Amino acid sequence: MGETRKLGGRYRLLNPLGTGSVRLAFDEREHRDVAVRRLRVPAELHNSALDEARRAARLRHPLVARVLDVVVEDGAPWLVMEFVSGASLEQTVRSHHPLPVTQAARVGVCLLSALTTAHEAGIVHGRVDPGNVLLTPTGRAVLTGFGSPSLSMLPSADLWALAATLHFAVEGRPPGQVPAAGADPLRSLIRAMLHPAGPPPIEVVRETLEHLAVDRPLDVVVATAGPLPPAQVAAIGLAVLDRLLAGGEFHGGVQPGNVLLSPDGRALLTPLLRAGTFPAFTAPEGAQTLAADLWSLGATLFTAVQGSPPAPGAPLTRAGALAPVLLRLLSGNPAERPTPDELRRDLRSVIDAPPDPG
Repeated sequence: MGETRKLGGRYRLLNPLGTGSVRLAFDEREHRDVAVRRLRVPAELHNSALDEARRAARLRHPLVARVLDVVVEDGAPWLVMEFVSGASLEQTVRSHHPLPVTQAARVGVCLLSALTTAHEAGIVHGRVDPGNVLLTPTGRAVLTGFGSPSLSMLPSADLWALAATLHFAVEGRPPGQVPAAGADPLRSLIRAMLHPAGPPPIEVVRETLEHLAVDRPLDVVVATAGPLPPAQVAAIGLAVLDRLLAGGEFHGGVQPGNVLLSPDGRALLTPLLRAGTFPAFTAPEGAQTLAADLWSLGATLFTAVQGSPPAPGAPLTRAGALAPVLLRLLSGNPAERPTPDELRRDLRSVIDAPPDPG
């Protein structure tokens, strides 16, 4: 294909972009760079492909590479798309390394926002993958590839593909038959979204990604900053308790990796996303009850204040006024653990207690 060829009398074809079928072109009418791609579909599907591409051209979202024009040249349909400066997620991961969890979650927030808008407009992308995600120099993740025939896929197919894309982002490989293990909230979310039973509710996916994009898991905070002061740990316990009671049912995943801390110190317990609880944070009776969740909460708070999970005979040297609260929570007899009201009162008293001068 000659370098001087024009599409539609205005789009001058230039060099290929990356290793795919997309080419850079110059729009001589609007004096701007654009990206173009030929739609390779059977002749009998040309009309439906053109209809779908023109519908995609009406989609507007700041994190979507817009379809600007649809051109038929020598009987072949071409998409003319907004040119977005940046490297694809696929190039970035293969050339450098998998993304940190926080950055991958930010990518997920961007892509989910773009897909939600598309689905509300009745448009299914159908080809969400690392090659169609552009990471811009300003930190945005822009979804390209709209306008190709989606082969009558359902929106749930886009959510599965989003999870597979995020898996590639943090693992450097597609999920295959065995998605990555790990109890951290992002990998738990990815596995839940890839599960044959279907993804979690979209609100759960959105909330988890948004928090992971800015918050840090409690286990990471303790590993990097060391044990936390008893009053701060008590405040974390109060927030987690409120979340447990608001859920109204057995959680089963209360452990430091599922407790997120915001930059201002607020704590959030993430939903359980088909991930088990580590043995160190599982109540000895193995029951699916609120009392079992409270034992797990005690083990989580013990870890936060001491720097390591509870073990037989482990001393509570850093807990101060929180120590008797933790001992009740970690009782092997569920009947001896505090009720939620008692626990709220005890945690509040630790928060309000004057600092230990020692």
